[in-house]
Amino acid sequence: MMGGLRLDSRDAMLKGGKSGAAVVPGKPEQSLLIQAVAQTHARLKMPPTGKLSDEEIATLTTWVRDGAEWPAATSAAAVATVSHWAFLNLEKLDGRTIDSFVDAGLVAAGLKAAPPAGKRTLIRRASFDLTGLPPSPTEVDAFLNDSSPDAYSQLIDRLLTSPHYGERWGRYWLDLARYSDGQLGANKDTPFLNSWRYRDWVIQAFNDDMPYDQFVKAQLAGDIMPGADHDKLRPALGFHALGPQGDDRVDATTRVFLGLTVACAQCHDHKFDPIPTKDFYSLQGVFRGSEIYQHPLTDNAVVEAYSAHQKKIEDAKYELDTFVQKRSAELSESLARKTARFLVAAWKISHGMEQKDALDDETLARWVEYLKDPRKDHDLLKPYFDLKSNAPIAEVEKTAAAMEKLIAGIHEERRRMEDRNYVKMGGEKGVRNEATRQYTNLESLEIHQYYLWRDLSSEPYKKDFVDFKGGAYFYGENTIGRWLGPEWRDELNRLQTIYAEVKNSAPAQYAFVHAVREGKNPANMKVALRGDPKTPGEEAPRRFLSCLAAGDQPLFKNGSGRLELAEAIVAHPLAARVMANRIWQLHFGQGIVRTPSNFGRVGDAPSHPDLLDFLAGKFIAASWSMKSMHREIMLSNAYRRSVAMDERAAAKDPENRLLWRMNLRQRLDFEALRDSMLSVSGELDAEMGGPAAPMTDVNLRRTVYVTVARTAPDATMTLFDFPNSNITSEQRTITVGPLQRLYFMNSKFVEARAKAIVPRLIGTASGDRIKSAYQLLFSRNATPAEVRMGEEFLAQSGQAWNQYVQMLLASSEFSAEP
Repeated sequence: MMGGLRLDSRDAMLKGGKSGAAVVPGKPEQSLLIQAVAQTHARLKMPPTGKLSDEEIATLTTWVRDGAEWPAATSAAAVATVSHWAFLNLEKLDGRTIDSFVDAGLVAAGLKAAPPAGKRTLIRRASFDLTGLPPSPTEVDAFLNDSSPDAYSQLIDRLLTSPHYGERWGRYWLDLARYSDGQLGANKDTPFLNSWRYRDWVIQAFNDDMPYDQFVKAQLAGDIMPGADHDKLRPALGFHALGPQGDDRVDATTRVFLGLTVACAQCHDHKFDPIPTKDFYSLQGVFRGSEIYQHPLTDNAVVEAYSAHQKKIEDAKYELDTFVQKRSAELSESLARKTARFLVAAWKISHGMEQKDALDDETLARWVEYLKDPRKDHDLLKPYFDLKSNAPIAEVEKTAAAMEKLIAGIHEERRRMEDRNYVKMGGEKGVRNEATRQYTNLESLEIHQYYLWRDLSSEPYKKDFVDFKGGAYFYGENTIGRWLGPEWRDELNRLQTIYAEVKNSAPAQYAFVHAVREGKNPANMKVALRGDPKTPGEEAPRRFLSCLAAGDQPLFKNGSGRLELAEAIVAHPLAARVMANRIWQLHFGQGIVRTPSNFGRVGDAPSHPDLLDFLAGKFIAASWSMKSMHREIMLSNAYRRSVAMDERAAAKDPENRLLWRMNLRQRLDFEALRDSMLSVSGELDAEMGGPAAPMTDVNLRRTVYVTVARTAPDATMTLFDFPNSNITSEQRTITVGPLQRLYFMNSKFVEARAKAIVPRLIGTASGDRIKSAYQLLFSRNATPAEVRMGEEFLAQSGQAWNQYVQMLLASSEFSAEP
């Protein structure tokens, strides 16, 4: 790309880059492409890691000699004229069922479906799928003993009414919403104090079976939906208020709700889908026309009182900081005038010589430490570091004096610059007025001079990956007191007392919601050519995606256009297809479309396109009820099949795209795994909602309520593939490895759960208690061989029950999805 060459179209290839045309049709010997791959060109040799084979070079040469033919309809404009299955209207498929589509595919392929799963498997499968928790032995027995024809459908209905359903499926949505309890920082998150309100809103929305079209609109425009209770919907706006800002909002919105990678069109027309760059900026303009803020959940009087007190705190802090900064700067400049003496004294100490100069011990110790390593961000002390170890003291003193003069000059120049910058910043009455700033080209020291000044006089700071401990001459609020005379010391104490009093008397911050609201001046954006905002192109009116809009595209004219965008999204059948596919994916382990956030041309083609349309149509017809979708899917024979292997079917359809059996999934996701251990131990804290808490060994709440971090995620959560909350995550990566097994062997959390399970085992004989453990942990009876093996293990030690149960928790069966 540095050479300007593009090979994504024939026109671009013939135009070439800075070196000229890449291909001359019919003349391979004149074509730079052939010269480069044959590596006969003096400068251009591709690929750089090694030469192509002779056969590959010959193929390319023949192609160029024959005219370099190029497939038709490859540009975005050409693609736009081609109908793509995801963009079409839904076909009416009344009178069909899920199984009619699946069975037709099996018959056509000559495959036989696996037998139905047993009732024990079904209740465990359904319980994990809908609540993320295992069924209790009592629930299993009740289901097994219920011989009524609607026993299974009643089980599904019971699980769907459980409050745990919203916790399970709400967490899946939070993956998509890139939910976190803090904002990405340098070393740790900046907390979102009320992020949990969005999380709780999502959970409640699932439990209430909020229609999906309303669910979508609430998260994009809940504050302006006509006829809605805006206060109840406002937490939904956390979808964007809690996410990364900027271009991410277009990407997340289109991936999550439409299954399209519109952000790929930020710098150029989409390479594969009919999405021009202009469409990206049309949507970006919608989000730029709104703003993120903290919406108070209390009276204005409370907000005003809190804000007024915060102003008092800021004022007191400013007065204290200003005083300390002035005294510290004066002290730093005073100490700088002794630099030569400090350098000579440090030299003597580091060379084992006696040092008699009466200097401040702490400052001298700082210099000694600073001079131990000559590697600095600047080279201004190089003459001092270049002194030979046997240099005469007179030479050391002369060099030190030169260093002192240099440092004094830097301090003087720094002071002059600060005065000039103060004027440029519009300062008045001792305060820099940011609102009246007229200049951005503020003066600063040359970089090496700045680093030397920083190392001597700057206060401590942390920025990005820099952790600066403070300059050798810097003394701040907690250390400057010993340098001050009585009057100045009294003033410091007075200011510190005022600040402490006003800070300690501050009222608790009022409750608020992280929300979005309309901006003051919504406006269209201009296309940023090649993604560079410094090179604006044509204006991109705010409107829906051109490939999804029927006929002329209506412009968004109401405020930012958020509500119009949300309404356009749910009005298109693609939104129903995408969500129906997501629900299917989470029940079967893979979607009908296996790229759930990419329904574009390079995404996965649907294995059963008619079935997907059928589900989308059912979804809309059922008033967008997500619980209705669960029932439709879970009552099908396809869902209730066993995982039994059939060698003939596996050979013909190894990926099980035709659904001849239920997919075997290796491991529960992390939340279900951790929550299951708490459930079987009888320790699960069922309290719902509220602020998040770190995932410690004593936190017994469901995992959906633990703190989710962006900057430094919890190590255990990461070990078990918890998604990256900096991006929208369309599906969980499930890995199984030795470090996870080591976790079960060494974790205090697992050990404590095993210890709590032991008293719950029923029976006095070891065999009975082993059977109880299998029923509790695996929802099945132990085999005679398993009982015998357990008894042999327990016979080795009278204190082995804890270890035995921990071994069962670590087993693949406990962590596997049925």
